[in-house]
Amino acid sequence: MKKAKKKDEVYIEVTEADYQAGLAKGIDEESLLKPGRHKFVRGLFKKRHPDFSLQTGKARVTIYLDTDIIAYFRARADQPNAAPYQTQINQALREIMERDSKKAPILPPQAIDLLENPRFIQAVADRVAAQTSATNRKRTRRAKAA
Repeated sequence: MKKAKKKDEVYIEVTEADYQAGLAKGIDEESLLKPGRHKFVRGLFKKRHPDFSLQTGKARVTIYLDTDIIAYFRARADQPNAAPYQTQINQALREIMERDSKKAPILPPQAIDLLENPRFIQAVADRVAAQTSATNRKRTRRAKAA
């Protein structure tokens, strides 16, 4: 397999031997390049989708952690079949993030004012009671009709 470069273009030459070798390794035909010359353009995806942003992945940050925290996670990482300490710290932070996302959302002041307003609460209760009564009357009519 030969590669030829030309600025942002990459050409890959696949021989019949390369193709057969891939098949022999158990790679399915759909995943293999057919024999011949193939042209690939670098950066074409970004040109076609300039607004695309991948939000997942890793980012390098520098933070200061207490030494006892680092020692704790490193000791856990030294256990058999344990994940590396950075992975464990990441998982602990993710658990906090997911737990906090399940909490009730922070409400704007207007919503808090409404929830503390007895007249508003009574109006909501009256509307729920009216809807419940209407639903119960419909069920009663259906039951009698059946």
